[in-house]
Amino acid sequence: MRLRTHILLWLTLATLLPMLLLVLGVTTYSERQYRVNADKEIKADLSRLASEIDRRLYYERQMIKSLASAPDIIKYLPVLLRAADGDLHPDYFVMSAQLTRFLKTFQGVAPGFSTLRLLDLHANTLIKVHLGRAVFGEFDGIESMPYAEDELEDDDFLDRLHDVSANQMDFISLPPELWGWEGLRGPSMLSTVYPLSQDNQIQGYFMVDANGEQIDKILEVAPRPYQATLLIAELNPDQPQRDGMILYDDANKILFADTNIKTDNLRKYQAGQLWRALQTKTDDQIVESNGRYVIYYIDYAPYSNQLVSWVIAARVDLNIMLSPFKRIRIGILLIAALTLLISLFVAGLGARQISAPLARLNEGMKRYAAGDTRVRVKPRGSFEIRQLQTEFNQMANTLERARAERDQAQNLMLQNDKLTSIGQMAAGIGHELNNPLNNILSLTKLLKRNLPEQAEQQQDLDALGEEARRASAIISSVLNFARQIPPEFSDFNVCEWINESISLAGQAAHDRCISLYTDCSGEHILHGDRRQLQQVLINLMLNSIHASTEATEIEVRFTRTEKHNLIHVLDSGEGIPESDLSRVFEPFYTTKPVGEGSGLGLSVSMGIMQRHDGSLILRNRKSHGMEAIMILPLQPPPSEQPDTDTTGRRL
Repeated sequence: MRLRTHILLWLTLATLLPMLLLVLGVTTYSERQYRVNADKEIKADLSRLASEIDRRLYYERQMIKSLASAPDIIKYLPVLLRAADGDLHPDYFVMSAQLTRFLKTFQGVAPGFSTLRLLDLHANTLIKVHLGRAVFGEFDGIESMPYAEDELEDDDFLDRLHDVSANQMDFISLPPELWGWEGLRGPSMLSTVYPLSQDNQIQGYFMVDANGEQIDKILEVAPRPYQATLLIAELNPDQPQRDGMILYDDANKILFADTNIKTDNLRKYQAGQLWRALQTKTDDQIVESNGRYVIYYIDYAPYSNQLVSWVIAARVDLNIMLSPFKRIRIGILLIAALTLLISLFVAGLGARQISAPLARLNEGMKRYAAGDTRVRVKPRGSFEIRQLQTEFNQMANTLERARAERDQAQNLMLQNDKLTSIGQMAAGIGHELNNPLNNILSLTKLLKRNLPEQAEQQQDLDALGEEARRASAIISSVLNFARQIPPEFSDFNVCEWINESISLAGQAAHDRCISLYTDCSGEHILHGDRRQLQQVLINLMLNSIHASTEATEIEVRFTRTEKHNLIHVLDSGEGIPESDLSRVFEPFYTTKPVGEGSGLGLSVSMGIMQRHDGSLILRNRKSHGMEAIMILPLQPPPSEQPDTDTTGRRL
């Protein structure tokens, strides 16, 4: 054993050390290639994100262009032109209300546009719809105009507005008095301006502010490989107050839709490292001074004819990006250490792979021999040992099936013996009792004739006759049980037969407010004695009706397997106690109150099913109630039994 361990140890060292060096070298090379591919992947994701934003902005601008040519806005142009001259159009209020309703409706279906304005040539706002609400100005009817906003005194904004060409969309930064207060970030996006012209003459301006909600939704679902954080900032050298303004930031929860907030400038972001890199190259990646984070960024121009761009950046933690390789290196070192220890136990493990499965098989065989017939061995070990364990399990299963079949056959024999003995006794007793009962009924009738109709003894004689007839009915049931009339086989339609049986038992079900139904349909043929099998089915349904509560349902279902036809009767009653299930087919056993049943129905039914080479099963359902199953063979029985009663005499 010691020599084997030494050889195994030397072989392990001879192969492990070169393999360890090789794996570490390959891992280092793979890490570099992985980093290159990751760089390309992140840059591609940023480019796709820019394309998604660009498609969204293009869609919004096409909507604005179409809206500017809407008939309601075109009809409003004379109002704008009169307002620029300081004159109030006669239909100003009517046309303004009509156009305001139209813009509010549009804003309801396009919520991304936060503010819609119509300006005259002097940049005065005549109509303003903000977040679904119309903004109206004051009008005293003397000198003032009903502007929706205060008149602007920003000459730069007015000059910039007048520079917009007809039929040309442009983008303008709103002056602070139109959106909020100084010192706040304000709108994240420039306002879109579209001149309203007629005959190539500008008569007003249509201005739209987008709140950026749709871009926020795009960024919300945008992929963030390696748990990156996204950042978008505006580069606007013409407007120092917006140059470097952060529009979106995952880390600080800043969204495009946020307006009246204070936000850091890109010059302060990560100590200004990204800002300085942008001054030399607008599409690159930088490693932060701490060496832990990498910032990937690209440049995107959202506005045409503008010296304005957005920088879209993704900040990635290198520890997260390269964590698989760190885990691989740690795993390699652990494997190298464990290999030295595990190799010492390889021989012992090999021996246990043979001895342990054999020991389990031996233990299972001992337990089975001691009487634990449920024991089985889970196949483990080599192929040959697993084969032995499987053969043992198959042998045990075969013996269990044979034992179960033997027990079932014994039970059937005992049941037949009981029925034969009781049938012989019942036949003798029935014949002996019928004659005295008939004499009692005859004497009762004679006595009633000799008494006056109003005599008190008439009631006593009626009661005596009723009891005699009841006893005679019981004797008739006993004699029917004893005869066991052989079946007359024929072919009949199962579904029609079931529906007919349900009709016969329908009145009993109706009296207890119980529904009998079946979903059987089709041309299914059954071979047997239609009348006797119907007696069995009706008996089962009547038992279910008796056991069910009011306002419940009883289902009769037909199914077919490869070898048998099955008729199921399912109810929702209380079922039968498990301790009494073995007695249900015994003659005179009943759960009904005294006087409501003879206890022969199931015994007679079992006899009928056996003469059809079938069987009858009663079992409690898992949910609630009882299920009775009539099992009949698909093929007709090979021969019919002779017409004999339980005493063996031919009828």
